[in-house]
Amino acid sequence: MIHDQMFQSQFLADAPLKWRHADRQFPRPDPFWRDWLLETGSLTRRLKELSQGTFRVNVLAEGWVLGTGRQALLFGQHRSRQLLWSRHVELCLYDKPWVAAHSLIPLSSLRGSLRQLVKLRDRPLGGFLFDQPGLKRSEPELVCLDGCWGRRSVFSLQRNPLLVAELFLPAMVDGLRDKASK
Repeated sequence: MIHDQMFQSQFLADAPLKWRHADRQFPRPDPFWRDWLLETGSLTRRLKELSQGTFRVNVLAEGWVLGTGRQALLFGQHRSRQLLWSRHVELCLYDKPWVAAHSLIPLSSLRGSLRQLVKLRDRPLGGFLFDQPGLKRSEPELVCLDGCWGRRSVFSLQRNPLLVAELFLPAMVDGLRDKASK
């Protein structure tokens, strides 16, 4: 199982993994995981509701990276050599990381009110995104890594793309199991 923080920080939204749309994913996630993976609302909001006030964002790394052709394709763009804001975080509940997340935002998307996305610090990206009018989201792609499920989607705000991937960690399963048994 995935317990290593190094691996979590290396979980990349653009990693060359076997990302598949839910209807093409094999093995298919069971109903429990489908509920979490195909959630169309805010994961942040859902986790906060479960957290009894313990939700926090732990920033592992953030900064500018030079984009590649593979990343440009994910954004539906042709310019491969552009700057991207890269942000690795853990979404923690009960002092344990439940979700490892990685977001990539092209410099060209950071206009107007979206410039604040590079200054989130320990605030959740989802808290900002799902408060924005006109937010659009692509159908999520799923991946299973060592028994842990992940998803990624391209969001569009004011026609500006950003890529977000989330990996649901073993502590989440344990935490949800504990809550269900009480």
